[in-house]
Amino acid sequence: MQYLTLGQKLRLKRKELDLTLKDIAGDYISPATLSLVERDLQVPSEELLRYLAERLETPYSYFKETPEETLGRRAKTLLAESEALLHRKRFSMATRFAEEILNDAKDLRLHHYIAQSALLLSRIALTQEEYHRANEYLFEAQSAAHLSGHHEWLPSIYFQFAQVSFRQSFYPQALDYLKQADHATPESMDDELHRKILSLLSQTHHKMGNYDLALDYAEKATSLVSRMNNLEAYAESLIMLGANYREQEQYDKALELFQEAMRISRQLETQHELSEAERNLAELYVKTGDHAQAHQHFELAIEQKQKLGDASLFTTMLDLVEALLDAGDIYQAQSRLQTALGHDIPSAEEDRARALALSYQISCLLGDEAAGRQALEESLTLARSHSVQTRMPDILVKLGRICAKAGDQTMATQLFGEALAGYESLGVIMRTNPKNA
Repeated sequence: MQYLTLGQKLRLKRKELDLTLKDIAGDYISPATLSLVERDLQVPSEELLRYLAERLETPYSYFKETPEETLGRRAKTLLAESEALLHRKRFSMATRFAEEILNDAKDLRLHHYIAQSALLLSRIALTQEEYHRANEYLFEAQSAAHLSGHHEWLPSIYFQFAQVSFRQSFYPQALDYLKQADHATPESMDDELHRKILSLLSQTHHKMGNYDLALDYAEKATSLVSRMNNLEAYAESLIMLGANYREQEQYDKALELFQEAMRISRQLETQHELSEAERNLAELYVKTGDHAQAHQHFELAIEQKQKLGDASLFTTMLDLVEALLDAGDIYQAQSRLQTALGHDIPSAEEDRARALALSYQISCLLGDEAAGRQALEESLTLARSHSVQTRMPDILVKLGRICAKAGDQTMATQLFGEALAGYESLGVIMRTNPKNA
């Protein structure tokens, strides 16, 4: 949008009314003086501006508003509308409104509006799993926040950097960003953002196998959210806390927390939290050996995630396949794996490799190793060419465990050896955790 100067506004309105400088000037001022005002060579007094507004049949406020004020008014409206469109998953229109403000803010060099619009555009890109674009917008937002002096926005920016890294399984990088976000002074951070940071810190440590730290951050998040009037966030924190107790084999505590989260989620009708509680409860029953309960809760989680179009649907379907195999229900596992692969569900390289390895395991358990060999080869190709090299050793460990369960100890040993070499090349010190062996 072109932001007009005061002189340009006066001239355009005069032309619209088909009036000359002399017609407007009248006996109040000379046409020459009015010409200087129209060319922005002279600033009119308030009295003169009110006279011109009356002569041009236009509200005084229109002429009084500066381009910066005009952008501020439009930004307030369009960014709020973009946010609402994001929640309604109308990404194209949400992007268009936010980009309009970003481009105008760049033209006027208003860095605080650049930061606001770029941060929102990053959220839109992240929701659509466009991670490269999300990071580009975040770097722009970070620079603009520094230039505008709005350092209080940096925790939000670092948190969003961490989200992008976490979604791509860059867990150490996510941890670095979260530490930067968490180091902000409490006065500059609202409770909701602080809760999200603590929650993601817990999830990141959980993914990295640091269960004591994960539990510590989960307890901090739960303590914080218990003081907030946000039951949905409270249910989310209970699930996270329960997941960490489960990994520490404190099953009674975990069960109690999952059940309370489910009760709250049903009360609020928040399907995402309910599906996550069901999935976590199923994983608990897998660990305790209650296969019937695990199967039931996986089915409920899958049903809810299908309705939501949840990104973790394919992963949860594979979790069910593994649970069925652990229970010795090979044919049911085969059927559920075929169902998962038959659906047009977006899946990450890691999940695709895991699915193919499970297909190999099923073939071996059915006594037809040769039939599954191609699936295993495809699985290993995906794992070894994974776009995130730091994740490759973790994936090889998973595939090695599947091969071990399939009875292929030779391949399992080979994959564990490859994974160990990968960890060594990354400078990662292997941690022995008998609970996860």
